[in-house]
Amino acid sequence: MKECDSASTVDKAIRILITLANENQEMGTTWLAKKLDIHKATVSRLLIRLADHEFVYKNKETGKYWLGPAIYQLAMTMADVNFNDILHLARSHIDELRDNLQETVTLEVWLGNSTVPTYSAASEHPLKVVLPPGEVLPLHTAAGAKAILSYIHAEKVDVLLKGELEAITQNTITDKTALREKLVEYNKLGYATDEEELHLGICAVAVPIFNSIRQPIAAIVVLMPSSRFSEKLNPALISTLKKKATVIGTEMMKRGIRY
Repeated sequence: MKECDSASTVDKAIRILITLANENQEMGTTWLAKKLDIHKATVSRLLIRLADHEFVYKNKETGKYWLGPAIYQLAMTMADVNFNDILHLARSHIDELRDNLQETVTLEVWLGNSTVPTYSAASEHPLKVVLPPGEVLPLHTAAGAKAILSYIHAEKVDVLLKGELEAITQNTITDKTALREKLVEYNKLGYATDEEELHLGICAVAVPIFNSIRQPIAAIVVLMPSSRFSEKLNPALISTLKKKATVIGTEMMKRGIRY
């Protein structure tokens, strides 16, 4: 095989994987061939090779393909490295915010269809919020997740929010149109809130952290009992969080941390 042919084959395989990831659902050979404008036989051959290495798998019932365990393993390895780098960098800043605000402060990192609290500095206030690190948070409820979503292109948001939105509490926004409107509002404000949408009695406010190409990758989240939320949510708090998010994002760029 000529070098140019090999490069073309690799390019087509990469395009198949990217399309499967972007569509976020199983796809058939015919649909992929039409979508990518690649001959069906070529797509079929590449899918078989990708399946051999577990980059995709074939659903025997539907005959369609989806991302395989090798992709998940690579993603989790990369996420683990980035989690550790971001955590090491942000820990002191999160602690400082906790001490200044006297509320629990969490670093929430975006991971695909959810966000995950990777570090939480618990308040010393007698009435405080403590959430376990590593809890997977749904995108439509958590303040950090919504702060991140508010800076993502609308078409990508539609893909991420595919399916019904679960009503976790009576305050959870389950109407997608209403949620999209809130995301537009959050984008203009530069922060997002969770007003007892994930846990009754708990409210949160979050600002996004951006990488070097201005993509939201994480969020700083302040969690507190709902009884203190209206008092604490003020311009000074938002300004403090935005400044700290900028500091963390800048330090990530200086240290070459990519996510």
